[in-house]
Parts: sequence; C-alpha cells; structure tokens
Amino acid sequence: MKRVSILLIAASLAFVAVTPKPAHALSDDEKKAIAMALALGIGIAAAKHGKDHGTASQWDEDLYGQPFSPSPDVVCLPRPQKCYKSGHLSYRWTRRMFGG
Repeated sequence: MKRVSILLIAASLAFVAVTPKPAHALSDDEKKAIAMALALGIGIAAAKHGKDHGTASQWDEDLYGQPFSPSPDVVCLPRPQKCYKSGHLSYRWTRRMFGG
C-alpha cells in the first residue's frame, strides 16, 4: 500500500508540473480548495501508513501456530508444516525446516 501511495503522489506532482497554466490567476477560494484537497490526500496516506503491517498479525495462531522466519522474506507455519517465501509456498524451505 505504501508503494501505491508514493506512486499516486508522484503521478499527481508530475501531472501538476505538465499541466498548462490557466490564463487567469487562481482566486482565493480555488487556492483554498486545492490546499484542502492536498491536506485530505496527505491525511489519508498518513492514516493508511500508520496501520500495523506486521507479518505475524496476518496468521491465525490458533490454526497455524506461532509463525517464525528463518530468513528474510521466509515465513514458516509450524502446524501445517509449510514455509512461504515472498508469499508463495516454498518446497525448499519446507523440506529444510520440517524434513522431507
């Protein structure tokens, strides 16, 4: 989600940079509306960024047991005896941690 927010902000800034300037200056009301929209967007991005994104909170410990990570991007679940690398089942890590 963080990448999406950063990409959205970067795209917005790029759009503003290439948008032709209006023939007239912006009124105070238009400036206030733009500032409020920008503040709202920053507030939404900050609220989403502050949420807990830990891998341990994604698993039901009663069903799968306490997950552990033997290596970066690897999560192993003791009860089903399966390991996942980058979110995908890894037969190599499963065999390594739980046997063949």
